[in-house]
Amino acid sequence: MTCPGIEQVLEQLQQQNEAQISMIKEMADNWRAESERQHNATIEAVKATAQEMVPYNLTGYLDEFSKALAGEIRTLLGEVGRLHEQKRSLQFEIHTLFHLHSQYGPGGQFEPDW
Repeated sequence: MTCPGIEQVLEQLQQQNEAQISMIKEMADNWRAESERQHNATIEAVKATAQEMVPYNLTGYLDEFSKALAGEIRTLLGEVGRLHEQKRSLQFEIHTLFHLHSQYGPGGQFEPDW
């Protein structure tokens, strides 16, 4: 029985080493490609979800804001209406007082004779 020579063993180890290195590189390349594919798929899913959520949320927020604003506007319009009526009432009272003052004051229609 002949023993393989050291040269032959070294050559077999070198071939085995090259095969393992090439297999590791291939596995790393496959892993990188798969990782990049999953990353891109995740990013696309997030973008799609974000595009769907933005208009929905914006519409919801606008509806809520419009409802809240409508109540405030109704309240303010009612208050403005009351203030307008109070102003008209005060103007009428002032006009009436000036009219009475002009009639009973000096040179008025009902000037006393004293």
